[in-house]
Order: sequence, then C-alpha cells, then structure tokens
Amino acid sequence: MSIQAMSWVFTLSKLDPYKKIVLLSLADNANDQGYCWPSMDTIANKSSMSKQTVRRHLKSLEELNLITKQQRTRANGATSTNGFFLHIGATIKEPLTEEPQKNKGVKSDTPITEGVSELCKGEGITAVVPLESSLESSNTITTTAREVKNSEPDIFQKKYETPVKTQGNPMTADWQPDWQRVKASLMLAGIDPAFATLSLEEFKTYWLDRTHVVHPSWTAKFIKHLISQWPYYQSQQKRQQQLNQALEKKTQQQVQNIEQETKNLASKSTKKPVDLDDETWADDMEVFK
Repeated sequence: MSIQAMSWVFTLSKLDPYKKIVLLSLADNANDQGYCWPSMDTIANKSSMSKQTVRRHLKSLEELNLITKQQRTRANGATSTNGFFLHIGATIKEPLTEEPQKNKGVKSDTPITEGVSELCKGEGITAVVPLESSLESSNTITTTAREVKNSEPDIFQKKYETPVKTQGNPMTADWQPDWQRVKASLMLAGIDPAFATLSLEEFKTYWLDRTHVVHPSWTAKFIKHLISQWPYYQSQQKRQQQLNQALEKKTQQQVQNIEQETKNLASKSTKKPVDLDDETWADDMEVFK
C-alpha cells in the first residue's frame, strides 16, 4: 500500500465517488512508484462492485489521464493480470458532472406567440416564459441532473433490475467452431489443441439437449469450456496412467510368480531312466497269469 497514492486520491474532490473507490482500491495495492497489478476479482471485492462495473470505471480513469493500463503476459505467452500506473499528482481540470443552476427565472428565445403583451416585442427584449412552463422546465433540469448524478448503478439493487434478453442462436448438430481461433487461444493458454477435438462432440451433445439456450458466440463459449475442463482432463489422464502402470506392474509380478513356481516343480521332480524290458508292472494283473 502506498500512503502517497492514497493521499493523492483523497485530494481528487471532483472525482465521481464510484471511480474514486476503484482508484483507492488500486492505490491500496500500489507500491511507492504508483504501480500495481491486482486481479479484477481483487478490485471488485475491495470496491464492492461487479467486474463489469469496475472495467467501465477503469476505462473512465484512463480517459481522465489518472491511470495507465499495461498488458502483462507470462513467460509461456499466456495473459496475466493487467498492470496499472497511477499518475500520482495529476488533477481533474473539469468536473465530471455539472450542478444544476438555480431557477431564478427561465428565459426562452422562442418567438412570442399571440396573447403576449406588446411590451415583449421591443428590440433586444426576450420573451418571458409563463410560470407553468418555468416550473416544468425547472423540474426537467432537476430530473436530468439527478439522472446524470445517479447514472452509476446501485450495487445494492442489482437483483431488482430487469434481466436483458440474450441475443444469439441455439446450438445446431452441424455446428463447427472457428478452429483457427480455438487453436490460437489454447496455445496461448498452454493447452494441447488436440483436447478441443476430443471435447467437441460432448460439448455439442450437452447444448443440443438445451434448445432454449442461445448464445451470440458458441466458439467463445467452447474456448471457455476447454480452458475450464483442461485441469480435470489432465487429472484424469494422470490417474489413468498410474492405473495402467499398476496393472502392468501387477502382471509382471504374476508372470514372475508363475515362472518361479515352474522352476520349483522342475527342481523337485526326479527323472528315472525308462527300462523297456521291465515287465514287473504286470505281475499283479490276472490277465497275464
């Protein structure tokens, strides 16, 4: 945590409170140089916002030139958490929202209609709007300002929001993913591209049974499925390999046991020479008496 960065954020009095909370979350992870690399989950948990809302505020902070986002990658080419440079000492030149002006008499440049006093027709004199129109205009300005001020979603009332219907198409039996995109994404994540071919039919069968589900990009959903299932696949492969090794080892031991038993029987048996002239075996048989 950088005390200097935290103090700087508190000086930004014109900054929207939601964006200030996100900026404080970054400052809480920053070093003395104003650099940090927290995950999106970390920022969302600290600011009590959804990750989608956090991304929107981070983009606004970049546009205000308060932070700079840096793409980070691992040694194997896989993407990592983004890095953020905090522009400690920067200021906001203009407020993000304009306060509504007090209604001390609203004037209009619209032409004077019939029924308005002739005094309003003098050169350089602007027509005065009637009281009802003035009040209506005042209410309109106040409502607009309130909408601007409260444009950020209330995180405590998200469950009451009307869900947006997802656009897209259902899964079809002849569907094929964008293999070039799939291969590039798997290689970037360090996954064997052959795993996609093994998982395709299972993925299609699962979603073909759910005809009510639509998705705008089944290729993106397939890639996400592969990345999430890869650790389980590796675990199953390792377990199967260990099982095969155990069976092979057991089979070899059984073969060795059989060979040893054969040797033991051979060593115990005594071989006697065969005498073809020996007829003593027939002495006790009545047929030869």
